[in-house]
Amino acid sequence: MSGFEHFSRLLRWFGGQGRGLVRMRDALSLLQAAIAVLAVSLAQSASWWAVAATLGLGAWAMIRPLPEETSTRAARLWTVGVVAALVLSALRAFTRSELLVAGVDFFLLMVVQRLFNRQRCREHMQLLMLGSMLMVIAAVIDAELHYPVLLLLYLPVASMALMLNHLLSEGERLGKRVAFEVDRYGTRQLSRLGRAAAYVALLSATAGLFTFLFFPRFGAGVFLRGNLNGGDSVGFSSQVRLGGFGTIKSDATVVMHLLPLDGVEHGSRPTWHLRGSAFDEYSDGSWGRSEDALPGDIRPTRGYWLLRHNNAFVAEVVGAPYRYGGTEGHSVRPIPIPGFAAGGDTIRMLVTMEDFGTDLLFSAERPLAYSLNPRGQIEERNSLGSDVDEQVRVMDKQPGPLQYEFVARVGRPTASELQAIGAPPVPAVLTPYLQVDDGLSPDFGALAREITADAETRYEKTVAIRAYLLKTYTYSLDQPLSKRVSDGDLDPLEGFLFDTKAGHCEYFATAMAVLLREVGVPTRNVNGFYGAHYNRLGEFYAVRQADAHSWVEVYFDELGWVTFDPTPPSGRTAGDDAPWFPGLANLADALRDTYLAYVIDYDLSNQLQMLEQVGVRRDGYRFEVDWRRLAPWLGAALGLGIALFFARRLISRAKDGRRRNAPEIRIYRRLLETMARRDRGRLEHESAPAWARRLHALEAPEAEALARFAARYDALRFRPPSGAPLDKAEVEALRELAKSVLTER
Repeated sequence: MSGFEHFSRLLRWFGGQGRGLVRMRDALSLLQAAIAVLAVSLAQSASWWAVAATLGLGAWAMIRPLPEETSTRAARLWTVGVVAALVLSALRAFTRSELLVAGVDFFLLMVVQRLFNRQRCREHMQLLMLGSMLMVIAAVIDAELHYPVLLLLYLPVASMALMLNHLLSEGERLGKRVAFEVDRYGTRQLSRLGRAAAYVALLSATAGLFTFLFFPRFGAGVFLRGNLNGGDSVGFSSQVRLGGFGTIKSDATVVMHLLPLDGVEHGSRPTWHLRGSAFDEYSDGSWGRSEDALPGDIRPTRGYWLLRHNNAFVAEVVGAPYRYGGTEGHSVRPIPIPGFAAGGDTIRMLVTMEDFGTDLLFSAERPLAYSLNPRGQIEERNSLGSDVDEQVRVMDKQPGPLQYEFVARVGRPTASELQAIGAPPVPAVLTPYLQVDDGLSPDFGALAREITADAETRYEKTVAIRAYLLKTYTYSLDQPLSKRVSDGDLDPLEGFLFDTKAGHCEYFATAMAVLLREVGVPTRNVNGFYGAHYNRLGEFYAVRQADAHSWVEVYFDELGWVTFDPTPPSGRTAGDDAPWFPGLANLADALRDTYLAYVIDYDLSNQLQMLEQVGVRRDGYRFEVDWRRLAPWLGAALGLGIALFFARRLISRAKDGRRRNAPEIRIYRRLLETMARRDRGRLEHESAPAWARRLHALEAPEAEALARFAARYDALRFRPPSGAPLDKAEVEALRELAKSVLTER
């Protein structure tokens, strides 16, 4: 059984056998509208209450008996309601900056209104137009892989609904009798209608693909990229309370992809800390930022944004700016740091970051430079800024994923280099990084001094406290709280140190940072992600929400801020055993990454590269054609077209031959020839039953026998396709009916 026959069977089942084209058209109109509503819902471009109301009212509209005409009172109420909704949508759009969402909600109301008033073909055509508009809106907003799946479902459904509506509109225009005949005979031709709808959908998809490939594009995000509403922040707010990370350690949602450009071997297990935000002020179990935190400084230079420290750049641009796919070599070189042998070790990464509720950029270890990769006109307006503690943000970030590159210093000072710093006095500018909560008990300070009793240098104190935490405390995601903490008698940090002695990374990092401050060592708490998971299918590293982590940076004078992680190694990463990871999750993530790279981010530069590969090159405002390269492509396209044409003709001839050789067709053809010689022939536009009715009106003796033959012939000729030939008894019965027609004189 062919795919078209399966499609026609599905149409018969969906519309209801024997219920006619009207019922089927209603069902398809509802289905295409439902797919469109689902598309804008998944794109998060509609309010949840508007979607819920549309689903509920739409179901009611399809279940309730449909009156033949809309009453005057109902029409007036709908008009008043639509006008009121339009005014409210306009106010909402301009007062709450929800232009697109308010517009989509209004379109959903119009869908409901058309479902309640769908007596005529005109209303169904408007319903189809609303569905197509919602699909276009979802295409602009949604960058997820589910949209092309919904589009593949929408095209054949909408095409079939459009064709049925056109047929019924012709019958509606010509009168009830013609409408009845159209409905009756159209139901028998569902296979042909299904094929036609599939061809229309295929033609639309082909035209859309051609337009996508060759029509000049302005890049992804001419309006917006990605969903309008980003996800919740993953521990990157202005304040962080102890206990924030433990709830997401099993969340395998991917938040960013990292593609190594240099400095990293593909497939190796990374151990870097992806730095995001830093905090200097601790109070009552919470981290925040004070007004005295070190101000950040970042400046654009030759295509990059370079970080500055103490009014001096930490790196320099050498040679032409490096771009992914460009020439090899370092274009950003770190400024050497005396006494830091590994200070020149850097990595470069291309990051595709999902919109998960933050405008921060993440970088491995110690960031040196960033480079934005805009994928649309709106993203080209983005600029970077650094507020405090080397936190880099995208200014006026638009909704949707973001792509950028970073160059980072990943070399770490050796123990001897850190020990050489000694115990220098802390400058006044670092006073905020020595702040300790006044609410902590004297036992806290006593513990810090006890741990570092034998330590003299800053490095020795750091190592002593880190070793004590790793040895004494247990990593746990359960976030246990002691009774004293629950009763409000003790700070959560002290509850971890003195009571439960178990916690997750935030507790370990907070304990180390504050204990070091107690003995005069400047520290800051840092949040971000630890490690990454290599996706061999997509050849990139995936960072998940479960990899969110917290650690400590300690200041070592000219060596700068140095990373120390007091969390036990088993608690620094969630591992690869999260749900569906790495099996199906790797496949889905690789497919989505490919879709974003080759569909969502397909722009004018990609088109020009593709044209150059086939022999068309742009020279200023002119295009030069290399016919030696283009000719094979044209020949292949022409050959494919010719092959498809002849294949279609061969298939059509084979089907026509099978139809002509069908026993019921042969019997009917001989009957037509004999009746034509008697001047009782069938008119060209007549079906067999209509032919019998005309002869009956003419009082022809063959009319009654012909009516019996026509009923039997139609039942056999237009039976549901099964692939099995007619039974010999059925063929013989039809032949006897044909003979009975011819014996009547």
